[in-house]
Amino acid sequence: MSAPSTRVEIVQNNIDNYLANAQPAGQKLTKETPLSPGSSLLVRQALEIFEDQLISRLLDVAARELKKRNQGFYTISSAGHENNAVIGALLRLDDPCFLHYRAGGLMMARSRKLEGCDPILDTLLSFAASAEDPIAQGRHKVWGSKPLWVPPADQSTIASHLPKASGLAFALRTARRIGESRGLSDDSIVCCSFGDASANHATALAGINSARYTVRRGGSAPIIFLCEDNGIGISVETPRNWIHDSFCNLPHLQYFEAQGTLDEIWNTAEVAVAACRKMRAPVFLHLHTTRLWGHAGTDVETTYRTMEAISEAESRDPILNNARRLIETGAATPDEASRDG
Repeated sequence: MSAPSTRVEIVQNNIDNYLANAQPAGQKLTKETPLSPGSSLLVRQALEIFEDQLISRLLDVAARELKKRNQGFYTISSAGHENNAVIGALLRLDDPCFLHYRAGGLMMARSRKLEGCDPILDTLLSFAASAEDPIAQGRHKVWGSKPLWVPPADQSTIASHLPKASGLAFALRTARRIGESRGLSDDSIVCCSFGDASANHATALAGINSARYTVRRGGSAPIIFLCEDNGIGISVETPRNWIHDSFCNLPHLQYFEAQGTLDEIWNTAEVAVAACRKMRAPVFLHLHTTRLWGHAGTDVETTYRTMEAISEAESRDPILNNARRLIETGAATPDEASRDG
């Protein structure tokens, strides 16, 4: 077998090598058992999240294969950000989401909640700029779905969807009062995701500030600002601890930081979602991620990043690390994880 020649192949090879050599845990957990003591994340839920993450990853691979054949036209991937699927699993279908372009895992997990939904086909249609794409009709690749309550936000790096998301959060109470809730519940919340570099844009800061300002004036703004921090904006590194230091102590904005194992991320995100739903106030959920395969398929990452930095980012691959967590806890055997992959 020839050595892997692309970063996509290298990342896959890392996963395959681990699974080939992994040993099963001494005891197998049942599906209704918590993945770890004290966590509400059940093995069944963890396996579903892992499957959603794998689907997202395979779609990213398919996007690049389609591009090679000139049949696909979008290669910005969610690879490395798949732990946002945890938030997708925790949110309800009546929690509207404004998602940025690396939200594949979240979208797969959210789609699981609606019977008859086919997110794989919908995503492939969007890669191909097909007129049959149900949300954009070939105009652009966006994450969006009317039945899933995911408005097709402008998902560029300039964070222009944050003010829109804040506006909806502000409007929820008014809509309920005038009888225009459109199927949303009294305790629905809004989720808005964006990257760490996008958090510096005036539009992002305006959206976050308007939610804080609303609460200060006695109103409600139940919104989760989900900052997916991979430490780099296209080719510019984000200063160390920049997101934490910029947002952890702002008045009227409750801050949570999610990192670590799958169950640790679940535990933090679960508290963040519950706090937003109960307090009807903005929450900043800082999710640590990693970026794999560059900004997009056409990005030559080695022109601005060392091979050591690229390899280090690949070592934090959530698919690899979640497979390890599932196997070491006894939630899955190496063979089961291999079949899923």
